[in-house]
Amino acid sequence: MRLFWIGLLAGLVACASPARAPVDIEPPETAEITYLPPLAEVTLVTAAGMREPRPEESDTARLNLAEALSSMVPEELFDPSRNATDRAQLLSQHLGTLDPESVALAEPTDRLVALIRVRYDFESSASRLVQGSLDVMFGGVPGPDGIEQSAELLLVNSKTNELVWYCQIDARDPRKTEEAQRLINELIARTLPPAET
Repeated sequence: MRLFWIGLLAGLVACASPARAPVDIEPPETAEITYLPPLAEVTLVTAAGMREPRPEESDTARLNLAEALSSMVPEELFDPSRNATDRAQLLSQHLGTLDPESVALAEPTDRLVALIRVRYDFESSASRLVQGSLDVMFGGVPGPDGIEQSAELLLVNSKTNELVWYCQIDARDPRKTEEAQRLINELIARTLPPAET
């Protein structure tokens, strides 16, 4: 009987807990957005689940993303300087990891700074071989835990560094030039106001 009531209470709590809703916020209408150099972190995930940073591949990804961004926005709105890169890194550390359930957004201003962050994990060949063997044996076995392939575009107040708006999407492989271009296109498209019907 006691187990019955515990199960019933657990079910009621689960029903009462709100489901996590996706972030769906319209981008602010602003006079000017200055883009900082994109940041990218590429990591190899081994068969044992270990994470190994790939600095050279991260650099390749950053260069591809920066080139794609420079072809998408006016020259005067993209700052590729070393100082801008340092600012992007400091700003990323300041903002940290975003939690959609607790993130606070400030009021937009007429001048914003845009930060693009991409995190791309990929499996080692040994990991793919192990997962493929398990899939053949058991069917439908997922890959190793912790694989993250995400991209964010964040708009912040240029003076206070307060977050004003952001979007998160699944990342393409930024090590590939065409995929980096498509990824930047998708992110920039999110900043545009919805088309009127």
